[in-house]
Amino acid sequence: MDKITEEEKKVVHELRKRTIKDVTPKMLEDISLFYRFAKARDFNLEAAEDMLRKHIAWRKEMQIDAILTDYKPPEVLVKYAATSFICFDKTGCVVRLIDCGRTDAKGLWNVVKKTDLEKYAAYILEQDKEMVIKRGGNLGKPMYLAIDDFENLTYANAVSIKTAQYLVHTMKMFIDNFPEVIRSLVIINAPFYFSWIHTILKPVLPNTVLEKVRIYGADGWKEALLEEIAADDLPACYGGKRTDPDGNPLCETIINWGQPIPKSYFNTQKERKKLFIGCDAEELTGMPFSKEEITFEVKEENSYLEFEFETKNREVDFSLTFRGESADGFESVELIPKQSTPVMNMRKDASNVKK
Repeated sequence: MDKITEEEKKVVHELRKRTIKDVTPKMLEDISLFYRFAKARDFNLEAAEDMLRKHIAWRKEMQIDAILTDYKPPEVLVKYAATSFICFDKTGCVVRLIDCGRTDAKGLWNVVKKTDLEKYAAYILEQDKEMVIKRGGNLGKPMYLAIDDFENLTYANAVSIKTAQYLVHTMKMFIDNFPEVIRSLVIINAPFYFSWIHTILKPVLPNTVLEKVRIYGADGWKEALLEEIAADDLPACYGGKRTDPDGNPLCETIINWGQPIPKSYFNTQKERKKLFIGCDAEELTGMPFSKEEITFEVKEENSYLEFEFETKNREVDFSLTFRGESADGFESVELIPKQSTPVMNMRKDASNVKK
């Protein structure tokens, strides 16, 4: 950990005292947990406690403690969310590459929800943290050197509002739940219109992160990376000596390069027509800014309610409530709390609710 004052130590101690009964054993594997959240809020105890409690609730909602064993990432994200573990840098930090420029951003936000991307990002972060622990690394210091490569970034992707929404959502998740883990963020091959993305993200990033960001155009970054990463570990295409066994400098055996998402992952108009073919199915169309309700009577035990819905633009708030008889009349039980479904084109969600 960084050197901290006695007053700051008192804040960290008090934060631990206030929240220790609510954190899980898995969370306590991170010896810097209370320090990181205190530092993220400039050692303001009340603000740090609020941030940590929101993080605890988020971990419970997203089932983060068991994410490495119970979560199966969507295939489309594994293949086409272009992020790769490269190596450890000279200080023992994880070096993670994100091929931002070649990633099919439009394809991603057409086939996955923001929450899907959020959970996959959390999965990657927990994987990397586990690697640091198993390697005997020190979680009491920042653990990431991130390389964001914007080569081949199109102007359309750079100024896309939907891409910006996904970036902001994922970045906010990272800042709110994994504070003080970045040692350095190196942005390379940034075109002139990268300034649009920078303008969008800057309000989301705290100063403690912004001061760790280095932005390069086409030149200068290879030398900068070699100052941080051993040449034998850095791929040849990024200025190092590492290649695939066959001599390929692109290191395709370790780097998941961005590429277009195949059409097979997209819902087609033909598939859309299959949504409401069941004889007992009901279809409900909601107008913008309207509130609609649909009711089903449960006539048999162990019945299943299956629902599918889609949005073409804007967002839809959705919730599910079961109302059953009780001694006092009828009692309502919230099965699915109100949640927002992000902007999606031809996107379906299906869930089963057992009664």
